[in-house]
Amino acid sequence: METRDARLRPQTVAASPTDFRGHYVRRVLLHPLRPQTSAARPSGPASPEELDNLKRRYGFDRSLLEAYAIWLGALPGPADWITVRLDKDGKAEAEVTDDLNPGKSLKLNVGQTGSSLAVTTADGKPRAHWFASLAPLPDDPETATRVLVYRRAFAGLLQAELGDSTTSDKPVWDEIKARLPISAWFGGWSLLLAYAISIPLGVAKALKRDGWFDRGSSQVLFILYSVPGFILAVAMLHLLCFHLGWFPTKGFDWANLSWAGRVHHTIVPLACEMVGAFTALTLFTRNGLLDNLAADYVRTAKAKGLSHRRIVFVHALRNSLIPLAATFGGNLGFFLTGSFLIEVTFNIPGLGLLGYDSLVHRNYPVFLGLLTLSSLAMLIGNIVSDLCVAAVDPRIRFDSIDSVVTAWAGGHC
Repeated sequence: METRDARLRPQTVAASPTDFRGHYVRRVLLHPLRPQTSAARPSGPASPEELDNLKRRYGFDRSLLEAYAIWLGALPGPADWITVRLDKDGKAEAEVTDDLNPGKSLKLNVGQTGSSLAVTTADGKPRAHWFASLAPLPDDPETATRVLVYRRAFAGLLQAELGDSTTSDKPVWDEIKARLPISAWFGGWSLLLAYAISIPLGVAKALKRDGWFDRGSSQVLFILYSVPGFILAVAMLHLLCFHLGWFPTKGFDWANLSWAGRVHHTIVPLACEMVGAFTALTLFTRNGLLDNLAADYVRTAKAKGLSHRRIVFVHALRNSLIPLAATFGGNLGFFLTGSFLIEVTFNIPGLGLLGYDSLVHRNYPVFLGLLTLSSLAMLIGNIVSDLCVAAVDPRIRFDSIDSVVTAWAGGHC
């Protein structure tokens, strides 16, 4: 059966360039929170029963602090629940998922015991971790008959659980793991090519300062840096994909594409994703090397008779790479978690597009999961940046792991 994304996405990328740009602006800028299809949600007003179930599912039936603690996994929350109606004898039967035997169902009996409700198995034994409580609805004539049967458990971020997607009913981790290789593919190549091109280019510009190569490349770099990545993406999509037909506009099926097909689909989005970081890194390298070539230690090295090549590539360049090393971790986290606008523009099913869809359709579990992953990537990136700076800067030395932790904590507190 064709999925919702499979039905909707090809319509976006197969449109004409003019329609695509207008549709893109409407979706991203004008209606960022409006569902893009009426089929995404049932029509008509929701019943009180449905509203109560939605509130319970999203945690709107409890305070913000309590809901956050349950999502974090610091407090037990309703891991599984169902609502039933008591009969005239004050009893009900509920069929739930067996927490001790995954994949199997379990029938529980609910009955009144004095002033409380008891949950038992078919043989009358109490069922551990299962509870029952009255769950009345507003304006319900049978207020005392609606009962919530639920199981409490620690199931949050601390237990490596992020809940289920509200659109696919799949675990959030499964949604993220399915998209992560695609974003890592684009991010890894963007990071590698950005540094592999910008460092040699920055060195060449510094060594040929104020020459025709330096002036001409600087003008090109400033033009590229001033153009937002998604604007460049729309322009390249119109020219190279729609007009010239050199690159595909749809059909990015990661699992079924060959390596040549993946490269063919990667070239244009990759160029748009890395252009901003590439230009900035090139200018950082050039300006840093020029500053170091004018430093006193370079003049001292020249006076001692060291060759120009050794001065540039052994002494000056290493110190010039310190600013690049300091930003490496941040770029690592950004590239690995996906480029939001680029993936939306080129319809790449990575983490960026997943985050956009979760925001549009109010898929809170997926959005919070991606936010958590991005925050974790940034924290790891900060540690990687500090280690890169320590590797490049000869003035920084760590004698033990304790000094690494102390230096990192002191720099981020």
